[in-house]
Amino acid sequence: MSDPLSLDGRVVALTGAGRGLGLRTTRTLLERGAHVIANVRTPTDELTALGDAHAGRLHVCRGDIGEESTAEEIVRCAAGLGRLDALVHNAGIAKDQPLVRMPAEDWDAVQRVNLRGAFLATKHALRPMMRARSGRLVYVSSVVAQTGNAGQASYAASKAALHGLSLSVAQEYARYGIRSVVVSPGLLDTGLAGALPEKVFEQKAARSLTGVVPAERVAAAIAYLLHPDSADINATVLRIDGGIAY
Repeated sequence: MSDPLSLDGRVVALTGAGRGLGLRTTRTLLERGAHVIANVRTPTDELTALGDAHAGRLHVCRGDIGEESTAEEIVRCAAGLGRLDALVHNAGIAKDQPLVRMPAEDWDAVQRVNLRGAFLATKHALRPMMRARSGRLVYVSSVVAQTGNAGQASYAASKAALHGLSLSVAQEYARYGIRSVVVSPGLLDTGLAGALPEKVFEQKAARSLTGVVPAERVAAAIAYLLHPDSADINATVLRIDGGIAY
């Protein structure tokens, strides 16, 4: 029996693909048959192993997504594959500290990757999608975009801005068959959450009605949003946070 959620033949560009949720999403998309253009600064051993296991369908695009040339290179790679069906902007960094002590350059660094990177990747991905009159855009946000978090003003602001970006893009390009959605995870079992002190991690996990969110489930939700069956999910935020932001 064929997989009803197969992404066979689809080409997906994924930023921040080398670790954490990005790596889990890369694996899920490959397992469902997609070609993945994986944008990373430096390939990880885990990403290299995925490439070996799915020969010919993982296309690593190295570069800083805050640079326009990187977004251009992602689209060139897609052109070599003949299409670009989806963009998942997952790249993100955090430089946490109280706002009054935050250097302006730290604020700028977070916005550069999390928000400028989303803008650049979207700007260039839209062009082939418009020509094809089809496309999916998924922006990985965070529960802190809705709740805020002490010490994370720069990160929360950058993630909240993705909501406005996604809603605007959805309205601008719906006539081209392009859909735009935000995925807002809660406390994950991987990625930036792993850097939290154990006590802080446990306190945050206790706020969730269902506990820590397995990254594989978020990756599966992202994969579903790229499937034709999700065509009517648009201009919205999909919260996958275990109820932490209720």
